[in-house]
Amino acid sequence: MGFKEDGDFARFVAMGAVGAATAADVLRDRYGHQPIEFERYAMANKVWQSKVKRLRLPDLLCVRCGLRIEARAKSKLGIVLSHSDTPGRRWDDGGMRDSDLYAFMRADSGGFPPVAAEPDWFTTAALRSSVADARRSQPKAASEGSEVTLRWPCWVPSYGGTFEGIDDQDRIVVTDDTGKRRNYWHWRKWTGPRYSYLQPGDTFEPHERIVAGIVGPPASLACPGETWNVPEAVRSPGPVERIGAVRALSDSHRVDVVALLVGVAHDPHEDWRIQLEARAALARSNPSRWAASIASTVDAATERERSMEAVLALAEVSAPAATDALSDIAARVDLHEDIRAAAAWGVGQGATADPVRLLPLSLDPKPIVAFHAVAAIDTVAADMRATLLEWLDSGDERRASTAANVFARTGSVDALLDAYEQLEQARPWVLYALGLMEASVVRTRAGARLTAVLRDALEPMWLRELDWLNSEDDDPLAALDLQKIRFDPLYPTTLDTPRIAAHGPRPTER
Repeated sequence: MGFKEDGDFARFVAMGAVGAATAADVLRDRYGHQPIEFERYAMANKVWQSKVKRLRLPDLLCVRCGLRIEARAKSKLGIVLSHSDTPGRRWDDGGMRDSDLYAFMRADSGGFPPVAAEPDWFTTAALRSSVADARRSQPKAASEGSEVTLRWPCWVPSYGGTFEGIDDQDRIVVTDDTGKRRNYWHWRKWTGPRYSYLQPGDTFEPHERIVAGIVGPPASLACPGETWNVPEAVRSPGPVERIGAVRALSDSHRVDVVALLVGVAHDPHEDWRIQLEARAALARSNPSRWAASIASTVDAATERERSMEAVLALAEVSAPAATDALSDIAARVDLHEDIRAAAAWGVGQGATADPVRLLPLSLDPKPIVAFHAVAAIDTVAADMRATLLEWLDSGDERRASTAANVFARTGSVDALLDAYEQLEQARPWVLYALGLMEASVVRTRAGARLTAVLRDALEPMWLRELDWLNSEDDDPLAALDLQKIRFDPLYPTTLDTPRIAAHGPRPTER
């Protein structure tokens, strides 16, 4: 895919990332779980060209009770899962046990990032027991694994209202937001048991709640507490259980746990993915030693997917040693450009961002590395400003254009005006950078410094905001900006988005 296609796909993937973080938020705040990201990048929307063949894992994992969770956020709510008859690609493959949970929710993609609504929850066992009554779509092409879509019958109202109950004619009765009383009798056509998921008096928003369906709801979502023996699970014969246990120990500093993880990290018979997770867990408590150990697995002779996964793991470690390792990897010209680009992204967007290290990489001869380095810079620190001003005034087109773009993308109006007033050779690039920015931002931040001469020079460039034919579809930096959704894998939260209204599972069966 190109940058435009990556950006389009990132918008789609963002729904899943926000959905997984929303599910984690609800389980933690309302039901006492301590969820972490189980499948790496389940709560991120960055698109990489080099694919990693991971073990198929659920999205989330509770480190207290071991519960596994799959989150499904779609623009149209329903009990819908992808399925293939190919072994390993069935809808319930990937380590989901009977007691584990699926969370289905609507994602509002009207803005960016999207916002997920209240999840509806079902156990794997409940879905399995009713799968015979799920509707199968026509299969996709054989190149896509002949995949089908399974849809369990359910009702999601297209209007808001209040659930009243089930009347004596076996109809769902609701009062819509206009005060009109409505009946839903179509559920009588469904085969097997039928369930309503609300209690009389419960309200619902348009398109955002599954009011009724054929899948039995869970009796409780509450975490039972510290019931998972994680050290014992590390020795489990099952790889999903083992890798989950290793990830669950990522925040532990206990001596016995460290010894256990060291054994896994050095076990020559262990799967490389689990070895890497053990090293990543150890790097959180001893980054000076284990960040270098992870980085040592990145090599031109190594399979690219292993190097990519190592880079992504390093970006999750909150320590300068991890950023040092990423910076070294990004500068290695012997490595594939995708690996170097991922390392550059980790330097700027990882757990310990250090954007000043991205300046040399922004001049890299490999465009994908340079683009990722520039796009990963979100702020201009004081120790970057002098270098960028020097580049603006250097007479070197590559350096000057890079500096102009970085200043423009970070809204550094004052720095640009300083350059305009003090560096005569830099003035054309300053005008270019100010012209790239939104006119309202420049006017507000410049204030009285926006002279009539400057304004007259910038007005023609700002006309692009009024040009209906203007598009950012071909802008690689704009496409990369869309790919910055990343929730903390150990402490996920959607606190920056509107909070979810409290609502627990209180079903009735018909």
